[in-house]
Formats: sequence, structure tokens, C-alpha cells
Amino acid sequence: MTVSIFLILVISGLFVGFINTLSAGGTAISIALYLALGLSPAQANATNRIGVLLQSSLTSVLFSRKGFLKNTHFFRLALPTMLGALVGAILSLVLPEILFSYFMGISLLVMIVFLFRSPKKFEEDDFSKTENGISFLQYLIFFLIGIYGGFVQVGTGFLLMSAGSMLLGYNIIKTNALKTTVMAFYTVIAVLIFWQDGSIHWQYGLLHSIGTFIGSFIATKLAFKKGAKFIKWVVIFVIIFTSLYLFKIVDLKLLFQNFLT
Repeated sequence: MTVSIFLILVISGLFVGFINTLSAGGTAISIALYLALGLSPAQANATNRIGVLLQSSLTSVLFSRKGFLKNTHFFRLALPTMLGALVGAILSLVLPEILFSYFMGISLLVMIVFLFRSPKKFEEDDFSKTENGISFLQYLIFFLIGIYGGFVQVGTGFLLMSAGSMLLGYNIIKTNALKTTVMAFYTVIAVLIFWQDGSIHWQYGLLHSIGTFIGSFIATKLAFKKGAKFIKWVVIFVIIFTSLYLFKIVDLKLLFQNFLT
């Protein structure tokens, strides 16, 4: 491994960790980097889970220390998501991930409309929803999110944030706490499946995770300092960026290949 590869793995990980903690979508950068380094799509998808697991676990602990994980809904919703991730991870070993790409791009663009039309709902709790119990429909939706997350991961954070806001009524900081906690639980399942299959490139994954770990820590501190309005605009920027990637308009793989050569 050259010094340039070592540095780009760590430095890009920092940005990915920062983006994923404040919003979502940084996984697109990770996968593009792994592809540029010569991994197959299946290996890139699997190796990416190492960074996701470490950064979501760290961020969940930090949110817990700030008192954002007192709501037991977070942990109850983690179970159906974990079951879904088991299904999705197994499917990813036999089905092409392109099946989800355009669907995800459209879903992200719909979320931008929601952010602009109902900004206050995303910045404040909707107590008419937060005080309700969890319905069967909500369990089902989190199960389906788990299937997608286990399959491809890119953009799963947006789905969890949308569910946290629109279904559960949480403000954007609480949706981030929900996202990282649920993601930490279901990614354990995905890592075990991919590890057993031998798809994970541990050296690349662990080095990249060093950066995501640092980026997550910085972003979590910044989230508490800047609040919901700052995070909302980060979310909008990353949604657009990730949509361009999913629609094949932006070629992140080519960008990294040019940098490495």
C-alpha cells in the first residue's frame, strides 16, 4: 500500500464520517473510493460496512451521553430493522445493486421537497406523533428500511431520518440519534453476513474507518453546537450530491481514479 492510498483512505473517511453523522449519503464516497482501488462492487459494498458500524456506534454513544437515547422507541425499532438487514444482506450476494439506484435517487429528491415545504416540522418535535406508541405499520417500514440497508446501504440514513421525522415526529437532532442507533444495530448483522462470505477487505475498511471515526466525533460535537438549522442545509446539499451519483450523472469512481494516478 502506497502512502497516497493510505492518506486518501483516512482523509476521505473523515469527510464521510462528518457527512454521515450530520445527515447521510457519505457512503457514496466510500463505495466510489473502494471501486477506484480495484474492489468489485460486492467487495466495496461489504467493506463499506466496517466504517458504517464503527462511526454509527461511536455517534450513538455520544448521543446517549447527551441524553438523546432515553426514548425506548429507538431500540424497539432496531429489531425489525435488524431482521430486514439480514434479508437485504443475503439478497445483495445474489442480486445487482442497480435495482435500487434509481428508486433511491427519486426518494432523495422527494425528501428535498419535504425539507423546503415543512422546515419547522424538521426542526421541532411534533408532539402529536412523539407521544404515540409504535404501530404495526411503523414496524413494517423499519423492516423494509432494514432490507434496503442490508442490501446496499447508500442513502439508508435518509430513509431513517425521513421515518424519524414524518412517522415519529422527531426533530432533526433526534432523528440523527435514531438513525445512528438503529444503523449500529443492523450493521452488525450485515457485517456478519459479509464476513462469512469473505467479501470484506479488512485493511481498506479499517483504515477508512479511522477517518470516519474522527469525522463522526467532530460532526456530533458540531451538531450540538450549531443545532437543527445548520444540519438541515447539510442534508439538502448531500441529498443533491448523492442523487447525482445514483443517477450516474456524477462519476465518483473516475474522480478518485484520476486522483490516485
